[in-house]
Amino acid sequence: MILKPLHPPHLIRWVFFISSILILALAFTNNGSANDNHFEVGDIIYKTGKIPQPNSCWQCYHPKLYHYSLATIWRIFNIENYSSKILAAQLINGFAGVITLFFILSFIQKQTYNEHVKLLAFSLIALNPRIISIFAQASNDAFIILFGTLTLYYLFEFIKKQNALYFIGVILFSILAGLSKLNSLVIIIGVIVVLSIKIIYGKNYKFSFHKGYLGWLFVFIFTTVICVGIGGEFYRTYNNHGKLVVYNTPLGKFPHLYKKTNFRRPGVQSILGGYFTFRIFNMVKSPIITNDEHTYPKHRTSLWSQLYGRAHYLYFDAWPTGIWSKTTPILRHIGRASFILALIPSTLFLMGIFQEIKIWYNGLLKRNFVFLERDPNWIFHVFFFGFICFIILFTLRGRDFSFMKIIYIFPGILAAIVPLLKGLDLAWDYVSNKIKLKSYFNGSILFLLLLYIIPILNLIVLLALEN
Repeated sequence: MILKPLHPPHLIRWVFFISSILILALAFTNNGSANDNHFEVGDIIYKTGKIPQPNSCWQCYHPKLYHYSLATIWRIFNIENYSSKILAAQLINGFAGVITLFFILSFIQKQTYNEHVKLLAFSLIALNPRIISIFAQASNDAFIILFGTLTLYYLFEFIKKQNALYFIGVILFSILAGLSKLNSLVIIIGVIVVLSIKIIYGKNYKFSFHKGYLGWLFVFIFTTVICVGIGGEFYRTYNNHGKLVVYNTPLGKFPHLYKKTNFRRPGVQSILGGYFTFRIFNMVKSPIITNDEHTYPKHRTSLWSQLYGRAHYLYFDAWPTGIWSKTTPILRHIGRASFILALIPSTLFLMGIFQEIKIWYNGLLKRNFVFLERDPNWIFHVFFFGFICFIILFTLRGRDFSFMKIIYIFPGILAAIVPLLKGLDLAWDYVSNKIKLKSYFNGSILFLLLLYIIPILNLIVLLALEN
């Protein structure tokens, strides 16, 4: 029997399967380690039957859909044991991760690019170590990533077809995102901006649901403000504390343009140092962050370096403590190699961003925005820009390096896939007829994916042995 070679449409399903198994295996073996203690919030709800005040515990300021879901599931299945509670909390997020991957795959398959390009793009997302690891922790990040992805997915479909069923999806998942985490505000504002652009471009200001967008915009604003305001406890928090959000971490003053000043554990020390640097050589030299207030690598004060490092190497954070931050010289070398090889898709990603910017530049120059009708992918430019603005503003005020987390912008992952596809397509057009160059290109991506997976497998094995 001769085995037939696997083609991209078949391989992409295998990538989905492998990523799903890694997510669920890590969620099953994880020992309760997480970036933040969201388990405590769910446990308070489970034991008291009441929603805690924002200052009742360290993470109690968050909207509590995830935490309430935990308490409900524990109560339904009568789960009392701590280990069983942790396992349930992690597996919920594991399945949320698999669903997220499914919709990412569905979105990529709807694009018109070459099948090899789709395979490369999905593999880089699905096997990304930070994507896999965040869905294995008992954290509300999994919910906001899932619901953010679903909101963008259904908005994409609605802009293409203007079908009421898709808009119901937009409203539903925007609300669920708003009930999950505060960075959902970027998603909600993004939807409003997209609908507003369609209204202004179409010059249709009639309150209509058939051909215009003003009616849809009104319904969206009304429902999200009411549901998220009440369900997310923003109104209650305002009545009790005089502000919509009670945040648990001190915020600093804006940094100087070039003069370095420190706030708590130094992150952004100055605007020039924080946002106009990319310290790849320092990351290769020191592939792990330190949590120390005084001793730390230079890349810890560079936002783009932190996002890059956290995205491409599982152990870069050195957090959570314990097994999750336990490395060896070989694993650190894997991190260094990952940073070097990841420059290839990262460069292509930037090229895709420049291509997207060029679309708007030409539209402004020629005063012709026909692409707003022709290609619905333009909606993702709004969210991409929104999340970049969010992470810059967030780290300008937070300044502690712990604010520089790539997971905070993962709810807009579909918006990042568009320029990634475009950049990979440019590279594929160039190498497709050059056999040797194409082999090098494919080989470099494959090797990078292996470097992604090895630390994850190592972590799963160590956690399983501990259990």
